Amino acid sequence: MIFIDDEAYKEFKKILTESNVEYCNIRIGIDNYTCRGPIFGVSPGTATTGDDVEKINEITFIVDKSLNKQFGGFIIVSNKENNNQGVGLKPVVQSSLGCRKCCKRCGNKGLKG
Repeated sequence: MIFIDDEAYKEFKKILTESNVEYCNIRIGIDNYTCRGPIFGVSPGTATTGDDVEKINEITFIVDKSLNKQFGGFIIVSNKENNNQGVGLKPVVQSSLGCRKCCKRCGNKGLKG
């Protein structure tokens, strides 16, 4: 369900520590939708019966079962793997949505991105 290498784990754990997150129960969810698809985020959380739970070292990751099924799990990438844009989160199954005349940011030209 969660894929994370040692470097990304250390960076992610450091962010949690610096943010004073005491209990490392981290929920992965959808923060927002854009014309390019969902934007994923993390927040402290508590598991329910509708969740998949996976503990990796000191961090327990929580993902709604339907979200996990839809996206095939999640990959947490290090700053380096994320083109020096910080630790990143992406789904295993990438959305096939592209911008198709849905927003002014792409000039309503149906640009795919």
